[in-house]
Amino acid sequence: MRALRTGLARCALVTVAVIGLAACGGNSTPPPSSANPAASSKTTQDLHITGNVDPNRIFQILAAAGLPVHQESLGAGPSGEPVSVLFIRAGFQPLAIQQFSSPKAVREAGYKPGTKVGKGDSTYTFWAGNIVVNLGPQDDKVVPATPTVELQAQAVRMVAVLDPFIGPFEQRSVVPITLPTMPVPATPEPTATPRSPTPSPSKR
Repeated sequence: MRALRTGLARCALVTVAVIGLAACGGNSTPPPSSANPAASSKTTQDLHITGNVDPNRIFQILAAAGLPVHQESLGAGPSGEPVSVLFIRAGFQPLAIQQFSSPKAVREAGYKPGTKVGKGDSTYTFWAGNIVVNLGPQDDKVVPATPTVELQAQAVRMVAVLDPFIGPFEQRSVVPITLPTMPVPATPEPTATPRSPTPSPSKR
């Protein structure tokens, strides 16, 4: 009986050992990896707003980005254009967001590339679509002065925040800043199709 018990005990130990080995090595296959690594990368989201933009939307974008803006008042142009003007403070700087009825109305109001800064202009004037943004003081009697380093940095930051939504921007500024640009894919030049050689008449 003692020999039988010893044999049964050895069998039990062998069985446990086999089960343990199977449990440790039973799942030796590594988890499947993605066949296309690029599929997991995030695609660039299009944030651009189509159609006419409301000044309050611009204010919301600036506030959401953490710029120190707060609303002052809302007005309109004397002759119906701009249809509304939202007066804001960006930190210590005055900021006016003008809403025109259309991009054409913006051009007709004199906001065109290449125009020079004159009396009554703000230190920085940016426009895109139906929106014109004036940053810095405005005085109808004088040409705006050279901006401080802080005002230049504020202009750069503001345009960088707004450009994905309503850009690309144009500007008329005392000290122009580098505007954000969207890379344009190069158009490949058409390659000439090689002509097949004209068969020469065979001599007989």
